[in-house]
Amino acid sequence: MWLWVTSIAGEFWFGFSWLLDQLPKLNPINRVPDLAVLRQRFDRADGTSRLPGLDIFVTTADPFKEPILSTANSVLSILAADYPVERNTCYLSDDSGMLLTYEAMAEAAKFATVWVPFCRKHGIEPRGPESYFELKSHPYMGRSQEDFVNDRRRVRKEYDEFKARINGLEHDIKQRSDAHNAARGLKDGEPRATWMADGTQWEGTWVEPSENHRKGDHAGIVQVLVNHPSHSRQFGPPASADNPLDFSMVDVRLPMLVYVSREKRPGFNHEKKAGAMNALTRCSAVLTNSPFILNLDCDHYINNSQALRAGICFMLGRDSDTVAFVQFPQRFEGVDPTDLYANHNRIFFDGTLRALDGMQGPIYVGTGCLFRRVTLYGFDPPRINVGGPCFPSLGGMFAKARYEKPGLEMTTKAAVAKGKHGFLPLPRKAYGKSEAFVDSIPRASHPSPFAAAAAVVADEATISEAVAVTTAAYEKKTGWGSNIGWVYGTVTEDVVTGYRMHIKGWRSRYCSIYPHAFIGTAPINLTERLYQVLRWSTGSLEIFFSRNNPLLGSTFLHPLQRVAYINIIGSAVAFAKVLDGEWTHWLKVAGGVFFNFWVLFHLYPFAKGLLGRHGKTPVVVLVWWAFTFVITAVLYINIPHIHGPGGKHGAHGGRHSSHHHAGNSLHFTVWP
Repeated sequence: MWLWVTSIAGEFWFGFSWLLDQLPKLNPINRVPDLAVLRQRFDRADGTSRLPGLDIFVTTADPFKEPILSTANSVLSILAADYPVERNTCYLSDDSGMLLTYEAMAEAAKFATVWVPFCRKHGIEPRGPESYFELKSHPYMGRSQEDFVNDRRRVRKEYDEFKARINGLEHDIKQRSDAHNAARGLKDGEPRATWMADGTQWEGTWVEPSENHRKGDHAGIVQVLVNHPSHSRQFGPPASADNPLDFSMVDVRLPMLVYVSREKRPGFNHEKKAGAMNALTRCSAVLTNSPFILNLDCDHYINNSQALRAGICFMLGRDSDTVAFVQFPQRFEGVDPTDLYANHNRIFFDGTLRALDGMQGPIYVGTGCLFRRVTLYGFDPPRINVGGPCFPSLGGMFAKARYEKPGLEMTTKAAVAKGKHGFLPLPRKAYGKSEAFVDSIPRASHPSPFAAAAAVVADEATISEAVAVTTAAYEKKTGWGSNIGWVYGTVTEDVVTGYRMHIKGWRSRYCSIYPHAFIGTAPINLTERLYQVLRWSTGSLEIFFSRNNPLLGSTFLHPLQRVAYINIIGSAVAFAKVLDGEWTHWLKVAGGVFFNFWVLFHLYPFAKGLLGRHGKTPVVVLVWWAFTFVITAVLYINIPHIHGPGGKHGAHGGRHSSHHHAGNSLHFTVWP
């Protein structure tokens, strides 16, 4: 009888859980970006644009576990995206610090001089070369079909040669280094350096690791692979005998491309992906300081060339100054037609996140997200009620306590009156010791969208400062990882980072366009998929038992938004995650016991119905057999070689391996 009572209690719990899941979905909204209005307001007849600057972060941790060709395709798709060239900068973070990644990006920059003009000339979609050339049909938008066919054939040949060079880089680097080391007459046991193509030693990880040149122990590196372009269009050369591609009517400028490998030293907790993102935030602030940041995983490429403009629409539209971030859904290629492992997560992305857009906004899911830079610096939204959506009447009861700013911008007089850094929401020391970085914050806090793009001068002093803000010790005794930037101390740094913004009163938006904005690579087998889901739930459990629990959130958190967060992180699946190797032993045992009983209680009624009333002993045997089978499966996916410290995502901490129209508002709102 006690098993029946427990089972019924479980059913009541799942009914309550279902109710929690439905409540936040009562007000779904479809928002559609109006790209025509965006072009009308910001694009000029001479080909220039007044759109705000955009820094795009791409993170990778290991060129062998995360295929370097996939990373190169992601970078090429970014360089070819339809966004003002002088206002678009791509930053690649390489946590491995390997020359292989750097030279692969250098090769990508060379191939981009052919690929990007080809995309602009013929309106190529998608703009990731690997995905484009795999298409069975290739619609053309050039001046003639013959012109298109000839250009495509030539670019395809260039791409095949590019892939061959990428695949041969590992051998070439080793051969070159061996030749340099042999010429120096090194003796046995002496460190054998890794040499760059220009004859200088690589400052990062060497092929044969040595002190100060191994993973987790190497200097910081910032290299500008493509300089910041000019503000006026530059047309390419006409076709010739040496160059059959006619780019005489095509702008051949490329966006700025920067390679970054932050310093790593033993004894420092580098905080995996969250640490890499914070280092990129500071480095980009010193170099370009764009007011908006887009982060992508290295296996996600831009599938729709208008994706960047679509995201910016939600940042520049009516009442958009309180929008902290715009989240795009994750889409994947290579998924079987039946989606056997549920890689698309359609209920979550097309259901839950779309519905949350009708409240305070979707949660941050780690990739494909466009941020307002100042939200990462700890700023509060410009307009907010002290009572928030939970207690709106408090705004009238305590009028003096009402918190409203005229905007994030600080006038010269106000800045002088409050001191050089008096505008900062946190103490000066919380941002670190770099004066150049702290001085960049007011320029990013409220940039004029109609201002001319500033010229970026990547001189030696600026590069040195960019390296300095990525050192291993920079964040010591600062607010990075707690009050500033991506949050540390959790496996799911993305959810917590977005949650911290929501409890301050910021909103977020969901942007789903077609063709899909970004496409990534899905897990290819059940083991990878189980580990992916397992890891997400581990972070959810961490959140539930931390100060980031939504039950403890501020009054600025919408009531149904709070319910959504609780439902997302409080599901029973999360408790199975304590079996992950990142938890302590006693917590493993507690989680295992909880999960075992959860399985037992829900299998019992099913087995009872199968065997009938008189099958008491066989039911017990069957239930405990099933229970043992489940635990064995969970233990199997917990094998260290699958997701240990050097696993696919261990070093990186990354996420894996559609009318209301008024005036010149930049997006429609479609009410249900």
